[in-house]
Amino acid sequence: ALLRVGGAGARSAAPRLPHALVRATPHNMRGCNGSALGPGASGCEEMLKRHTAAEMAGARYCAIAAGDTPSTGRLYDAIACLCVPLILVDDLERPFPLTRPLPTEALGLTLPEPELRVHPLQALERAIGGGELGRDSDADRRWRVAQAALLPARRALSYRRRDSDVATLVMREAWAGCLQQRHTSARPPEEVAQC
Repeated sequence: ALLRVGGAGARSAAPRLPHALVRATPHNMRGCNGSALGPGASGCEEMLKRHTAAEMAGARYCAIAAGDTPSTGRLYDAIACLCVPLILVDDLERPFPLTRPLPTEALGLTLPEPELRVHPLQALERAIGGGELGRDSDADRRWRVAQAALLPARRALSYRRRDSDVATLVMREAWAGCLQQRHTSARPPEEVAQC
């Protein structure tokens, strides 16, 4: 689901959040069921990816719900599109959990799951700011700060960019995992010469 900001005549999905539109956008290729074996498979998937990316790029916030793995591609997609992730699950695995090279605020906003279940609108208002979502409002300023905080994560996690750090971050994470094993011959990074 995406949270978009509509114009003055936009219908409000949440009465306490004026001008907010909640839109559901499919994330994965389940919308292309039946075409995976046919000649239109890649076209269907490509169309869905473009549509989802356009929706995310046009939204201020993207809901990041639990997936079928400890982490979810929705988080990475939202960061790539500069759509501030609203993480709706407490135990979502963040990128590089051992080394934590990115500050928490660079990965979006977390809504506490127990509060979200009991008081969803209040949890949402607390995370993004209540009141008007219009220009120069408190909610608008909070969104701009949250979106700016995504930039380091976007640079670090976009593996197709020339200046991406993703390969280095993956290697550091793997190294940290080796060091945590009981019987390892790996030396700490400070003992190894720089490349």
